Amino acid sequence: MQSRFPEILKSGDQILSLNFTIMKLSGVFLILSFVLFALPACQVVQCGPTKDSFIEKYEAFIAKVEDKDLDLDDSQWEKLDETFKNYIEDCYEYHESDMSAGERRKFWMNSLKYYAARYGEGMIHMLSRDNDITSEQVKKNIEEVMDATGKELEDFIDKNADELEALFEEIGKDIEDWAAKFKEIFEE
Repeated sequence: MQSRFPEILKSGDQILSLNFTIMKLSGVFLILSFVLFALPACQVVQCGPTKDSFIEKYEAFIAKVEDKDLDLDDSQWEKLDETFKNYIEDCYEYHESDMSAGERRKFWMNSLKYYAARYGEGMIHMLSRDNDITSEQVKKNIEEVMDATGKELEDFIDKNADELEALFEEIGKDIEDWAAKFKEIFEE
């Protein structure tokens, strides 16, 4: 009769090894879970948790850039460029669906302010660069906003044509009356 003790030890080592492997995998899973949940949270902190806070943070950033009035080759631009790139490439997409047409228009007009402050007269050249994701997004969205603005203006004029015509006639009569009064004043 042989002892089963070595078999029990062997199976105990296997169980211990299996438990250790499961613990390692659990630890890896826990770390990956944390990273997957932490990254979006970091994004929310940088971008702002709501559309309104995002817009507020972005407008404050643009105002800060304009107030700095830095030279084109100032080293501070590196950090500002990274922040701007984050707003354009990550944050905007995160909040875009919640923004009204007016808010989107204002966001992209502020982006042009950044380019004007950053590049001065070279702004158009920088917006025309190929293979620059940020510049391409700014240019594409500015075009879309302008097209939408033109369409909105066209729709407004079509919808209110009669009222606008009456308003212009009234303004014309007022201008004629003012011109007559100015003529009297200057003739005296």
